[in-house]
Amino acid sequence: MDERFVPPGAVKLRLFHVAQREPPISAIDERGNDVLPALREVDDVYVSNFTPMQYQGVVQPHDLVLDLGESAGGPGTFLFLRGWIYPTDASINVALGQQSSIKLASPSLEVRDAKGRWHTAIADIGFPSGKDKTIVVDLAGKFPTADHHIRIRTNMQIYWDQAFVSRDLETQVKTTTLSPLSADLHSRGFSRMYRKGGRYGPYWFAYDDVAKKSPWRPIEGAFTRFGDVLPLLRNPDDMYVIMGPGDEATIEFDASSASSLPPGWKRDFLLYTDGWIKDSDLNTAFGTTVGPLPFHGVQSYPYGRADAYPTDTQHQRYLREYNTRVMKARASSPR
Repeated sequence: MDERFVPPGAVKLRLFHVAQREPPISAIDERGNDVLPALREVDDVYVSNFTPMQYQGVVQPHDLVLDLGESAGGPGTFLFLRGWIYPTDASINVALGQQSSIKLASPSLEVRDAKGRWHTAIADIGFPSGKDKTIVVDLAGKFPTADHHIRIRTNMQIYWDQAFVSRDLETQVKTTTLSPLSADLHSRGFSRMYRKGGRYGPYWFAYDDVAKKSPWRPIEGAFTRFGDVLPLLRNPDDMYVIMGPGDEATIEFDASSASSLPPGWKRDFLLYTDGWIKDSDLNTAFGTTVGPLPFHGVQSYPYGRADAYPTDTQHQRYLREYNTRVMKARASSPR
C-alpha cells in the first residue's frame, strides 16, 4: 500500500502485490558513501548521513543515488521506498515562512540522459506519512536510456530503511470490510517513548510502560465522554470520537471468517480510519482548544465565512449527548 503524503491530499487506497523484490545494484549518498547495506532489509538500519540545520526536520540538501538494474522502467514496475520522516512543526513552518534563505524541498526523482546529465523525471514523489511507511513510485517509461540510475534529492529529514524494485502482480484479491463489533473509550495514560532502531530510528512507544502524568500541553474543551462509542465509528458523518491526551479507544472486530480461507490464500488486515488530528503547538490554529470542530465540508481552517459545523438536529444531539467530558487547561482530571 502506498503510504506517502502527497500535497494537497491523500493517495488512493490501492494494494500492491509483490512477489520478487529486486534491491538496488548500488546505492550512494551525495558524498559517494556506500549506503546499500542500510537499504537491503527492513531492519531499523537507516540511511542517516545528514548535516542538521537550525530547524528540526530540515537538513542540508542530500542525495540518494540508486542503480535500479535492468528491469526498472518496464511496464508495471515500481520503486518501493520504506522509511520515516522527522517532521517540522507549526512553529518551525511559521519561522520558515518568515525567511527566504531556507526552503523545504520535497523529494524529487531524477534520471540521466544519454550524456549522463541529470533531469527531473518526477518533481515531487511525496514522503513517508509518518513512521516506517512505504511510498510507491511508478517507474514505467521514466528512463530515456538504458541507464537506470536515479537520484532522489531533498532537504527534508527522511531516513530510508529499504529500497527495491518490483512489479505489481495481477493476482486474485478479495476485499472484505469488517465493521467494528464494539468500541470503548477510556483513560489509559502515556506510554514511554524510545528510539526504535537507535539514534536514527523513529520515536516509538513501550505500550506496557505507562505514566499517568501528561508530558504535553493541555488542550481544553468538550471531549467525548468515556464508554461505548461504537455508534460514532460506523460512518464518516462528522460525528466522531474526540480523544484527548492519555485516552485510548479499544475497538473489536469479528475476524472469524479468516478460518474459511480457500487453500493457499492468505489474509492481511488493514485498519482504515477517517478523522483529524490537532496538536497544541502555539502556532497551530486553535491548537489549545478542541473547537472549532473540523468536518468533511470545511473549506478552510480556521473557519472561513461560509464554514460552520452542521447544525441539524442529529449533529446537535451528538454534541449534547457524547461530548460532555469538559477539560480545562489547569484541570488535572476530567469532570
